[in-house]
Amino acid sequence: MEDVLVLAHGAFHGPWCWQPTLRPLEAAGVRCVAVDLDRGGLEADRAALQGVVDNLIDDNCRVHAMGHSLGCSSVARLDPRTLATVTLLAGSAVGPGMPDPSGITFAGFGDMLIAQSDGRTFLSREDARAIFYHRCSEETTEAALDRLRPTFVYGGEETSPPIWDAIPVTYIECLDDRVVQPAFQRATAAQCSYSAALDSDHSPMLGQPEALASLVLEAMGRAD
Repeated sequence: MEDVLVLAHGAFHGPWCWQPTLRPLEAAGVRCVAVDLDRGGLEADRAALQGVVDNLIDDNCRVHAMGHSLGCSSVARLDPRTLATVTLLAGSAVGPGMPDPSGITFAGFGDMLIAQSDGRTFLSREDARAIFYHRCSEETTEAALDRLRPTFVYGGEETSPPIWDAIPVTYIECLDDRVVQPAFQRATAAQCSYSAALDSDHSPMLGQPEALASLVLEAMGRAD
């Protein structure tokens, strides 16, 4: 049975942000499917991910899922019966024992958000550079900034049972994060089956792809 990893990007990004990390994962024999989100809200994004997962199961694949930042909210609401493992990277999941999601970001993050006429929000180039990519190379940062887009920003919702009580879930903390507070990440990781940490900014999929891929492979290896 083929192992396939379905990836959910964070706010303002797109499937492109996973490309540096996909290379070492695919070299290790993992087929990866990065899904384009920003469909209009949490339920629309979750449904898009679940549809991809269900199609892969129909093709006799064993499916794993990974979310980054805002993408964790959708991944955490997927049907655990359809997944082998889940990896959450620098995001939140709502449910028993989890920290209050109102404390996820650093003070002032909300003030950076620029409202768009269609309900999405965006960030200035300067703010995005400072909070997303301060440990990335200049070349990587500039390329990422050129591809950012407005996004619907939303919170998570509880599911029963919580996915972290149903299947192996690994939380990866970003220790030098300027978006999601490290203390919030530690509290979330404490509720998951497994945890790991990277000395990185909010975007290790761009700045530390090999190290991130190694942790993801470990997480996928925890499948029952």
